[in-house]
Amino acid sequence: MTATSPQTLDDLRARLVHLVEACPADQCNPVDCPLFELRQMTAHERLGWFKALDEDDLKYLAAYHYVCLNVRLRDLAHRPVIE
Repeated sequence: MTATSPQTLDDLRARLVHLVEACPADQCNPVDCPLFELRQMTAHERLGWFKALDEDDLKYLAAYHYVCLNVRLRDLAHRPVIE
């Protein structure tokens, strides 16, 4: 693991904290998301869990949700419009 300055780690946390609230694709809480159960917890519990993540956990969370977001947005873009 490479050393990360506190500012960089704080920046990473700031960019990811919204994930504990809702899916960035459509602001819901999909059942198939690994954070589904976490999002059912109180805000205090969610924040405590999030603050306990180390750098590697945060990087994994970022990578997972980057891929998922792109897949969900692609699927939404190709969904037929119902009028």
